[in-house]
Amino acid sequence: MSESKKSCSRRACPPLSATSGAGRRGARVKIVKCDGRAEKVIMSVPEERSLTILLNGEELATLLATPICLKELAVGLLYAEGFVDRPGDVERLVVDEDDFVIRVKTKRPIQRPLRKIYTSGFGKGVTFGSSNQKGLVPLTSDKTFSAHRIVNLMRKFLSSTEIHRSSGGVHCSALCDEEGILSLQEDIGRHNTIDKVLGDALLRAIPTKDKALFTTGRISSEMLVKAIRAEIPVAVSHSTPTDVAVKLGEDYGVAVIGYVRMGKMCIFSHPERVKVKSEKS
Repeated sequence: MSESKKSCSRRACPPLSATSGAGRRGARVKIVKCDGRAEKVIMSVPEERSLTILLNGEELATLLATPICLKELAVGLLYAEGFVDRPGDVERLVVDEDDFVIRVKTKRPIQRPLRKIYTSGFGKGVTFGSSNQKGLVPLTSDKTFSAHRIVNLMRKFLSSTEIHRSSGGVHCSALCDEEGILSLQEDIGRHNTIDKVLGDALLRAIPTKDKALFTTGRISSEMLVKAIRAEIPVAVSHSTPTDVAVKLGEDYGVAVIGYVRMGKMCIFSHPERVKVKSEKS
């Protein structure tokens, strides 16, 4: 996978602690703050750009995104939507950071999808209808996580975000195992965060099978499809899942967990994947 001068020079996003400034913490703008009196101050706000992905010379999608880890976003989207199975399927990927265009060439021809569905939420995301569910099979592993570990991972996840804590207005997702966070990504779009996590995992050869996916936003059906495709059996939200996401979780063997707050959680599907200590009678 080759890249031009303007492409992302790193194989994966650097650790959060190693980056600072406008790409990671947001843009700084002048505002007037009113708190009993008017005061001019500098405030951080999330960055937003319109990003176009060209697949084999044709526009695949234009979406709104936070302009960091764009290579990971493109690779993750192609994988999550079923266009590629591995990084080796991509012959060339070029990120034009001036025009915010990503040009992707695959080793084999890919039929352009006939239908796009624009997802709900802050950042405009896109999915390709039923086409991204082709080839999905129920997850049959017996992987479990303890409720205590899920609570601790959610606490660590929320405290590890940078843009989310400094300026708000963005979503975050993370791939985790029992030991901790393997990849954490932030974006104005919920779906983008998951695509970035999956793209980062693919590019760094981090196995996603039997891991847990954490997110700050609600879990909708197309987000759960991404998890199923990556063989992730546990999907955890600080918020809520939708009814269709719960049904997909039931059908495909994914524990869908929501409202992980203050040591509590709601398990919407496959509770056997969550080890909970029984109260003594």
